[in-house]
Amino acid sequence: MRLEVLPASAVDGPSSGWAGAVLCRDVLDASGRPVLLKGTVLSATHEQTLREAMPEELHVLWLDDGDVGEDAAAIRIATAIAGSGTFARPPVESQARLVASWRGMVSVDVKALAAVNAVDGVTVFTVPDGLHVDAGRTLAGVKITPLAISEWSLEQAERAALSADGEAGILSVLPFLPLRIAAIVRQQLTDDARTRFERSLGMRSAWFGGTVDPVRYVGDSPDEVRAALVDAAGSADIVLAVGVASVDPLDVTWQSLIAAGATSIRRGLPMHPGSSYWIAELRGSPVIGVASCGMFSRRSALDLLIARVHAGLPLDPAYLASLGHGGLLGKEAAWRIPPYEAALGDDTDEG
Repeated sequence: MRLEVLPASAVDGPSSGWAGAVLCRDVLDASGRPVLLKGTVLSATHEQTLREAMPEELHVLWLDDGDVGEDAAAIRIATAIAGSGTFARPPVESQARLVASWRGMVSVDVKALAAVNAVDGVTVFTVPDGLHVDAGRTLAGVKITPLAISEWSLEQAERAALSADGEAGILSVLPFLPLRIAAIVRQQLTDDARTRFERSLGMRSAWFGGTVDPVRYVGDSPDEVRAALVDAAGSADIVLAVGVASVDPLDVTWQSLIAAGATSIRRGLPMHPGSSYWIAELRGSPVIGVASCGMFSRRSALDLLIARVHAGLPLDPAYLASLGHGGLLGKEAAWRIPPYEAALGDDTDEG
């Protein structure tokens, strides 16, 4: 590309002297208001505007063969990174935006994203991996910092945008599945506490488009608890065992679960609230052991766990171990919780 400063006299001359050039900075009128923005490809249609503005000089560049302008480059990079559940909007001020097509969990290939941004002149900025979003939410901005980029550099960015499995689209939105939740509660609760718990659970499930089985309140009989767990695992996609004494390996719920043939995945999570939860699997369904205080927490590990399952992802040991980074779920971590949280009222933050 070739840079040039054109004097005011060029504006008064034939348009062939500047038509086809790209503005490097805004052209202002006498009041200081922009009438032509940087990045504009000048043409004969701009002749009257330029003569009325009477700029002292024009800063322009001329594209060579193999150069790609900023709008076209932004569109190509946005297309390269856009995965399932996203779409690109046309550039505004040379920045293309990616938007969510549906409600779901954002998935970002962070390593590939860094590779794209390692290409000189390319900038792609996204929301965090794992964010829960609604349809229409802006997910990413894409632009190049110069007014043009070489075809070679642009192709480098497009190649870098391939995900780990070689597929295009390093940013996607995993749609939430309409799953069924069953809850087994082994704790004496007042009528008011039951209403609060069932309302809270129903609100969470409804946000994902799911449903909740009638909550089952059981006593301390191992046979009764085991039968309730087996029945729940047979009818629901997620089972919550609520009111457990999670640190006690002889807890009735835990022993009944193991007796029913469940497989232990992890006892204890690197999170707070939720450090005392446990995860198991029974008849293909995840079973989450929730301590008593977790029944009413506004934000806890439970919110992240059920969101992940609704997104079709497993509660595997590697994921559970990764929860320690950002595992202190204080108010500053509210972005990690689906936005139903604001409707849960003033319940406790601890668990």
